[in-house]
Amino acid sequence: MDVQLPLVSKAWQAIKNLISGQTNVSADSDSVEGKLSLKEITQLYPRNTPIQSEIEKCLLYNPIKPGNQPINSSLDESEAKVNQASTSVIDGKLTNNLSTPSQPFSKQNQEPRSQVENTSSASKSLFIGRDTQQQKVVDAINRWKNNKGELTAIIGPFGSGVSSFLNQFHNQYHQTEPVTYLSFYHAALSAKEAIANLCYCFNITDEPKSITAAISLINQQESHIIIIDDLHKLMLRMMGNYQALVTFATIIMETRQQHCWILGCETYVWHRLSSQYSITNFVKIIVRLDYFSALEFRDIVESKTAQIGLKLTLDSDDENEKSAVEQLSKQLHQVSGGHSKLACILLFNALAEDGNHPLSLQPICTPDTTTLKQCSDEDLFSLAELYVHGGLRIFQHAEIFACSVEQSSLKLEYLSRQGLLKAHYSKQDFAQHYYAIAPSLTRIIANHLLNHNKLYL
Repeated sequence: MDVQLPLVSKAWQAIKNLISGQTNVSADSDSVEGKLSLKEITQLYPRNTPIQSEIEKCLLYNPIKPGNQPINSSLDESEAKVNQASTSVIDGKLTNNLSTPSQPFSKQNQEPRSQVENTSSASKSLFIGRDTQQQKVVDAINRWKNNKGELTAIIGPFGSGVSSFLNQFHNQYHQTEPVTYLSFYHAALSAKEAIANLCYCFNITDEPKSITAAISLINQQESHIIIIDDLHKLMLRMMGNYQALVTFATIIMETRQQHCWILGCETYVWHRLSSQYSITNFVKIIVRLDYFSALEFRDIVESKTAQIGLKLTLDSDDENEKSAVEQLSKQLHQVSGGHSKLACILLFNALAEDGNHPLSLQPICTPDTTTLKQCSDEDLFSLAELYVHGGLRIFQHAEIFACSVEQSSLKLEYLSRQGLLKAHYSKQDFAQHYYAIAPSLTRIIANHLLNHNKLYL
């Protein structure tokens, strides 16, 4: 579909004015021209209601991959189905948001080898960037195969694609090695729970009674590559968590020759773990991801525009189209800071119906951070704990801040009403309501917290 790009220069001028401080900030963020309030961004993604169109699905819910076919081509039926009632898809990662399972991990099911081989070759050829980081992990796995195994950590800020990156190795090695991909649902609060978590990696149901017994039993299991995502959820500042962390670290350290442990962790959480627990003394291989560079971002914009069959020029001149994509990618990269999900939301928001053409592209809005700037120190401390934990339930927030459950409930609901958090409500117990920072706002909020000394450098 053809899309006009008549107002790009105007949008670019608005961005330059904002950077130079020429744009006035109004207290009514929803009415500021050329800006999108944080609440509006949160409401755009992820939706609590069914997805409205194929364009929305492709821009906001499909994984970012180059070479995608336009949406009017035949799509894989499994990619086309998104169950909004119980799950959300974030850059290819499926996470349960509403229920509290009995098991400590979310465990990815193993697929038949024929399917895995097809998935592996496709995912490797369709993954944008990260070549250097990918090779470091491959080298770490090869060293483990040569009996020189060490712990490996993949660290990056929320929204930089750590989960998608880890999934590449789950797909790549499934055909030759036993690979298990797991994600934390909740933190262990005792040594016993930590042992149970790690035994679950190997489907061990008869849990050992001590750390020594657990290490011995795990070392007897068939060699595995164990990919554990969302390591930030392991560190919950509640009574007993320290011993659980020590137990967890001891077991994986003592089994690293038999099993290849690859851990995914958020950057600022890693800083806290390093500061408080000296985790860098034990994890020898650290692979760092960041938000996408300007060059990688151009590939992302090109991928997304191709995915929805969007043309930025009215003529068929490839050079003009290339120039338009370059201009649009620069705008989106500068506004989003390389956060791909935020950029896709801003692009989706800029699409509009036009009388003469199927779609036209309005000026790219910039996020309006007025609401965040109005937060008190108490609000920012709450946001910082929610950020490093990847989300909290009301009773957890109450324990961390030594306040009543009722006070925590009011605080978290207030932040949710401001559009800074996404809420997932429990029907049984309001203390189990779960709040997390909206995935599209992670970079904006992290930068604000860092500038106000609420996150570790």
